[in-house]
Amino acid sequence: MAVPIVEIGTVSATTADLLSGGRLNSIPFNGIIMLEFLATTADATNNYTVTVQLPGGDVPINAQLVPGSNPALLGVLDDRQSLRMSYRAPQGSHFNVTLTETGTATMTWRATLK
Repeated sequence: MAVPIVEIGTVSATTADLLSGGRLNSIPFNGIIMLEFLATTADATNNYTVTVQLPGGDVPINAQLVPGSNPALLGVLDDRQSLRMSYRAPQGSHFNVTLTETGTATMTWRATLK
């Protein structure tokens, strides 16, 4: 059984391919990937949206507003507030995750491969 891989970080600008350059750029073993996102704010002028393109090209999440934490705490992923999604992740595949910032916001994210 493979040991889970966890990547976590914060973003303060638009990011075109969040997982590129990390350990999950190319999925190292068959599993399930869970993606979690929580912004510091999510109002009409300051927010983040997320788009997820699966390895086969499907886009199940397109410009989805990321919830804002209350209170606005950078680096915190509150299970009660975060946006979470899971997908089957075949070995060798790549998930393209795009984060788009509007106004001034920051965001915490985590990707876990089990």
